[in-house]
Amino acid sequence: MAPPSGESVTLLMTLAALAIGESQEGLGKLLGASRRTVSRWMSRGRGALTAEESATLARAVYPHDPALAARIVATRGDTLEDAGVVPARPVVAPAPLPPPAYLVDVVVCAAAEALDASPRAVRPALLAAVRSARAIGLDLEAIENALGPPADAKRVGRKG
Repeated sequence: MAPPSGESVTLLMTLAALAIGESQEGLGKLLGASRRTVSRWMSRGRGALTAEESATLARAVYPHDPALAARIVATRGDTLEDAGVVPARPVVAPAPLPPPAYLVDVVVCAAAEALDASPRAVRPALLAAVRSARAIGLDLEAIENALGPPADAKRVGRKG
């Protein structure tokens, strides 16, 4: 049965031996097998490495060729983190969104900047526009599309 990554374990073991400068005997010692066993694996092909063999080989290869180490553990459907070759990255929670009132102020200020007007003067106009749009069932995307230049004008206005 082929490994999940679809790569030949024989090829990966050969590349690993080259990367770490080991013979079949050296690979055997590393993986807890005899040189003869490694020779059979490499000449006849082997369906998959065990999880322990994969991780051990990847740890030996990683300092020399991180991409090859990743390919080796991928034969088991793992990542370098899964196999314990590199530490897992901490999960960083996304930053919380600012309060809605602040986000609305950003929109008001953008409109004021576009009009070269005071945000205090623009706020009532935006509120009236949003209330009218909601009353007739328009969403923000429809408003944006209607207010933007027509598709033909975008192409014609550009000079290459």
